[in-house]
Amino acid sequence: MQPRTRARWPRILGAVKCLLAIATLGVACHPAVPRLEQREPLAQHAAAHTGTPGDDAVVLEPLPDADRRRLFGSPADDVPAELGGVTQDAKGRHYLTSNEHALHAFEPTVRGRGGGYLGVGSDQAYLLMGWARSSFGWLVDYDPEVVQLHGIYRALLLEAEDPEAFLALWSREGRHDAHAAIDTHAPSGDRVELRALYRRQRAAVAARLAETVQHTRDAGVPCWLTDVAQFDHVRALVRGGRTRAMLVDLAGERGLAGISEAATATGMSIEVLYLSNAEEYWRLYPKNFRRNLAGLPMADGAAVLRTLLIWHVNRDYRYVVQRADNLRAWLAQRWVGNVYHLSYQRPEPEPEGLNLFEITAWPDDAPSALRAAASRKIRELAALGYGR
Repeated sequence: MQPRTRARWPRILGAVKCLLAIATLGVACHPAVPRLEQREPLAQHAAAHTGTPGDDAVVLEPLPDADRRRLFGSPADDVPAELGGVTQDAKGRHYLTSNEHALHAFEPTVRGRGGGYLGVGSDQAYLLMGWARSSFGWLVDYDPEVVQLHGIYRALLLEAEDPEAFLALWSREGRHDAHAAIDTHAPSGDRVELRALYRRQRAAVAARLAETVQHTRDAGVPCWLTDVAQFDHVRALVRGGRTRAMLVDLAGERGLAGISEAATATGMSIEVLYLSNAEEYWRLYPKNFRRNLAGLPMADGAAVLRTLLIWHVNRDYRYVVQRADNLRAWLAQRWVGNVYHLSYQRPEPEPEGLNLFEITAWPDDAPSALRAAASRKIRELAALGYGR
């Protein structure tokens, strides 16, 4: 009897600790939810992958026909009735170039991850895929003009042999060559619209790309516009049919669900998910958004990247990284209603330097007061029709 009594003590002590936590902190014990101390923060990945980004070339084999059909055959979402925004004034605005000025903050986190890339926006995709050495890229947005812009990027990347030639195609002097590249490489039915979009956006894209070159050089971080190896990788993705630009609403019915099914069927794990600041558009997470992100085939340690607006501080953003399993754990909680709940430990923004942080807290770490306040707010917003 004595050995069995001793064997019970670890279980008894564990139960006592759990009860004490509930009584004193108001935090439930859920052994099935992974705890922070059991998971390597993304910062450790960054520390372990030192060296110059772009050192290692990645050979991209042609996609098998069956995989290509699956990856390019999943359905897109419908064009939205309106484009959202963080503020009322921002609604309806097209973001054809990023206004995030320190995306190099993400480079150590994504460096050399490989696998699938899934991200919103335009120029951000090529920057992140170059650092990550992605093997496939879903370039998604709910704005059809952003999707069209990727068609221009594709045509110019097929034409240009190096970063200098690519940048020249966005210059005023290179505009005629760019039109010729669009006529050569774009589908015939798209050429008129793409040439018109190029004329409207050429100067803005050229300015954004020049800014990216300057900011990454100042930070000492090579990128696809300054590093030939990274440019070659991005160009190989495009030339090899390993990027797909598609209309996807993060809270849509079909787009992300179809990507999940296609990626799972082809064994493509998504290693980098880039959300920009899309979550700030919602006061309450839509149900489809929760479901869509929870269903993505991402390894536990895959990188989720987002930005949070701090324009009033430095005319830029916070840069936020998070493990995929951590995100899933937060989205599974009914009391988590928006991005500010899961990032409740975000530090005060600084006007100088990088405002970069990692979400390392797990839902069980959140104080009971936050849970209660969030739950009340969710009920109020749901009653007003948010989160559907």
